Amino acid sequence: MFRHIILSLFIIFLSTQSFADQNDKRLNRLFNKLIVTEDQLEIEKLTQQIWKIWHEIDDPKMTRAFETGVQMMNLGFHSRAIDYFDKVIVEMPNFAEAWNKRATAHFMMGNFDLSMRDISKTLELEPRHFGALDGMGLIFIHLNQPEKAIDVYDKMLEIFPNSNSTKIKKDRILSLTTQST
Repeated sequence: MFRHIILSLFIIFLSTQSFADQNDKRLNRLFNKLIVTEDQLEIEKLTQQIWKIWHEIDDPKMTRAFETGVQMMNLGFHSRAIDYFDKVIVEMPNFAEAWNKRATAHFMMGNFDLSMRDISKTLELEPRHFGALDGMGLIFIHLNQPEKAIDVYDKMLEIFPNSNSTKIKKDRILSLTTQST
């Protein structure tokens, strides 16, 4: 009887834990605002709030591994960063931001195929992940596939249609492709 009570409480605990990741309920409100706002400062504020939520992990051990990976990447130790992101992905395979950060580290090492694989997983978990989309656009630029990069930036503009920085990136690619023809 006692074991059943403990087991029931454990199941309730697991089902009520709040994981702040790409499934966080706050994100829908922020993305809905992002679609309609025209103020560039507000767009920047909203994207920062989204990034903050995407980075939240409720597990202290995984938080340390993730943050260490980010620090390693920022210091230019990309392969070590990948090791830390691997640990997070093994423990939390549905945490989109770990996949995205590993994609970034692969990109920085010039491993575009591996980066694209991780970007695809990031977008599978969070289709609105504008950071992953931006990375995909950069890969297509590096691979001299401007049409695909333009398609990616069009997808980003669906997420936040009034982003000047995304419009500028798309316009630059368009101007470069028209100059070369």
